[in-house]
Amino acid sequence: MIKYSSVLLLLFLFLVGTARAQLTVDTVQLSKEFVSLEEALKSPLNVYRLNLSNQELEFTDVNWADFKNLRYLSLSGEHLKQLPRGLGELKNLEILDLSGNDFEVLPSNLSNLTNLRELFLNDEKYLNLEKSISVLSTLPKLRSLHIENDNLKSLPANFGALSQLESLYLNNNNMDEIPSVVSKLKGLKLLDLSGNSFEVLPSSFSNLVNLQELFLNDEKNLDLEKNVYVLSKLPRLSILHIENDGLETLPKNILQLNHLEALYINNNQFRELPKELNNIHSLQFIDIHGNKFQLPEQDIPQKDFGLRVRF
Repeated sequence: MIKYSSVLLLLFLFLVGTARAQLTVDTVQLSKEFVSLEEALKSPLNVYRLNLSNQELEFTDVNWADFKNLRYLSLSGEHLKQLPRGLGELKNLEILDLSGNDFEVLPSNLSNLTNLRELFLNDEKYLNLEKSISVLSTLPKLRSLHIENDNLKSLPANFGALSQLESLYLNNNNMDEIPSVVSKLKGLKLLDLSGNSFEVLPSSFSNLVNLQELFLNDEKNLDLEKNVYVLSKLPRLSILHIENDGLETLPKNILQLNHLEALYINNNQFRELPKELNNIHSLQFIDIHGNKFQLPEQDIPQKDFGLRVRF
């Protein structure tokens, strides 16, 4: 009986050790990033991450179907006028970075990327977003879309078809006003509008009932006081970024944002901690580094705020 128990114990330890070893191997494979197409083609089934950015490669002879386990692919900075044929064969792809290319529309076969969660279309000076929506709207798992620094002045009317989005990055474009079509994306949880030129948010923003985090950084024309009312109508907004906006004070109506938990007002022109923040009872964290405090950090009464403050 003792010998039998010992055998079972040894077998159990062997199986546990094998499982741990396999887990370690899988973790290593998943984290390893190939940066050479030549090397990746030698063992395509072992490639989970492939970064081919800024290499000016030719893709005519690549059989993308061989990369059956590929999860992440970057073709950024390739200045491709047409995307490689066969990208639609990457059925397990989750993240795709196509930033910094010269194509005009997304090919229809990208609709086959049924596991794609995040897509980068930054720095696309020729992208016809309106024509590409028909492809983007067919990606069932797409949750995060980056269209940053694309020289966008507005958004097409059909942009509302991207109702599956949870994160949208529109920063560093040329929008004098934020298109109301954004308000149709009721599933949004994160929205980055930084680096545009608008003054106020549209009243329809109150439709973004699931929005949790909003970036309004680098907005030199932003009238914060006029926007507080709209922001106060966002029931789940808990994190607000108003960084590098040239702010010297906060408007008194900031108290209406009584659902905020974290506020980032770093890199502005504050000379003291705004006293108004002490009355936002839900607030737990303030980032206020990069301002122009007249008192040394140790003399600023953090304890009076009852929350964490980053200087």
